[in-house]
Parts: sequence; structure tokens; C-alpha cells
Amino acid sequence: MISRLLAILLAVAAGWGSAFAGAQGGSVDLAVKATEWKASFAFDPVTGTGHVLRGQDLVRFRVGTGALMMGNGALVASDAPEWTGSSVKVSPAVVEAIQAWFDTIDEERASRFSVAAILIDPGHGGRDPGAIGEHGSGGARLRIAEKDIVLSVATDLYARLKARWPDKTIMITRAGDSYPSLDERVAMANQVDLALNQAIIYISIHANASFNKKASGYEVWYLNPEYRRTVVDQKKAGDVDEDVLPILNAMLEEEYTTESVFLAKSILEGLGLAVGTDTASRGMRAEEWFVVRNAKMPSVLVELGFVTNEKEARLLADPGYLRKLADGIYNGITSFVDYFETRKGP
Repeated sequence: MISRLLAILLAVAAGWGSAFAGAQGGSVDLAVKATEWKASFAFDPVTGTGHVLRGQDLVRFRVGTGALMMGNGALVASDAPEWTGSSVKVSPAVVEAIQAWFDTIDEERASRFSVAAILIDPGHGGRDPGAIGEHGSGGARLRIAEKDIVLSVATDLYARLKARWPDKTIMITRAGDSYPSLDERVAMANQVDLALNQAIIYISIHANASFNKKASGYEVWYLNPEYRRTVVDQKKAGDVDEDVLPILNAMLEEEYTTESVFLAKSILEGLGLAVGTDTASRGMRAEEWFVVRNAKMPSVLVELGFVTNEKEARLLADPGYLRKLADGIYNGITSFVDYFETRKGP
């Protein structure tokens, strides 16, 4: 079925002029209507030009001109708006044309894939300190615990993601010195209710340790593609044939792995730009960590650095450096979400 907007555009292309002229009587105050659309309204009586702006959706007009400019330049035939000296009046047909365009934009957005939820998981906590780094003596003595480092980065990251995307579900597995079990962490993500075109991503944050005191650098892990897991929930599969479920599972599992690799790459690049030459990148690595093998979604595990390397441990004890690490992960996530939401088709 041809949409109202498409019909209007076809009318313009065919040179029909004002498709709605005289179709209905009466007039509408465009500023009042903009308020109903939850949009802003602006008009310059000197130039006779104005616009209606709803979020990022811009409609421009000129009084006395029988056309509206939608978005980035699509012209739609209309009755000419009129300036009365105190308000801009338009015909009901003009209101219908603008409403049709808003509806089309809304439908197109609803059909896109979106990252609806993000879970940030600072590892360890509570009775589990994670890796411990102890260096120096006297006034230069340093003792740092992995659980504290990752919580600082995670809470900073969580706050910034919440501020950037108030319409998304942003979660954190612990906001203080508590210890959720590994099962509880994964369940928190797996239990999020999503629509068919929505996704969730899982970022687990840790710090590293090694018997080799010279080992240093950050790295990002994703699930080994050779590891087989069940990602299709049979309880939600409804009447899907049992013979088809393994095929669907394989397809979805491959999709999650591909997206996990891309997420890992985005975060690794973000960290590289944020920390510069402060430390080195150890690259991306594949492994069957519990959280990434049990999370039924794109998931990665970030290792911020080695607490057993004195130089790096002192960096990890510096709030300014932890801010850099949060910057890197944040920029990697936003880059991935931008790719996922703007480049993947419905």
C-alpha cells in the first residue's frame, strides 16, 4: 500500500502543484500544532521563513510558497502557509502532510535494529578482591585490588552511558563492594525482555595479573568461535519445529560471535586512542570465560592492565588514568552502537 507521504512525493514529481489546495476548509495555527507534536516552532517575519523541529525531524516552510521541505531537502507539495501578522496559519492539508512525514519517519525508526540495553559488569567484589598488586615500601608502598579498579571504571562508564542514552536500559551488576555470583551477573543480562529488533550487549571489566612481572598492557577477549552454546530459548521458541531450532541456534550464535568480535575491536581501538603510549595493546583474544560463554548476546571481557607490573599498577591507581580507560571503553561502545543502529538493515 502506497503511504500518504509517497503519494505526496509522486504528486510533486508529476507536477501536480498543490496536492491539497482547497481540499478542506478552515486554517490551523502552526505554532499551536507544533506544541501538540511536542516540537519547537520558529518563524522570521522579515524573511517569511520558518520551521517545525521535532527532535531531529525538521520541516521548513516559507509563507506564500506551496511546498514544504522535509528533513534534508525532500520537497512536498502543500497549500501555501499564510502570515496573519501575529501567527502562521496553514490549511488542514498542510498539517496532514507534516503528520504523514512524521509518521513515516517514526515507522522507519521502529523497524531499525537498536541496542536497547547495555550491561556493564565490574568483576569480583565483596569477599573476592580479584588480583592484588603490592609494590614498593615505606611512603612509596602501593597495594591495589582488582575489584576497586574495575568498579571505578565501571561506575564512571555507567554514568556516562546513562547520560548519553536515557532511553536505553543501562545496567551495572554491582554499584558498590558487593559480590554477585557469576550466574547472577549473566542472568541479569539474559532476563532483559527485548523486542525482535532489539539487542543487548554485555561488557565485563577486569584487571590482569601474571607471574611475569614485566607483563603489561590492555586486551579485550571474546568467546572462542569454536565453542558451541545454546542461545535460542526453547521456552520462547513457541511452535518452531524441533528440527529447525538447531539451525536457528547456529545462525544466531554466529551472529553473536561476529558482533562480539566487532565490539571487541571497537573497544580495543577506543582504548588505544584514549591511553596513547601510556601502555601497550595486547590485542584481541578468544577464550571461553564464564560470562562470555553464558551470555546470550554479543559480549566481551576487557582486561584493563596488570596489577602485578609496578609501572602499570601505579597507573591503575591514578584516577586520571582510570578516566582514560573509561573514555576508551565508552568510545568503543558508542562506535559499536552507531554501527549497529545506523548500518544494519531491519
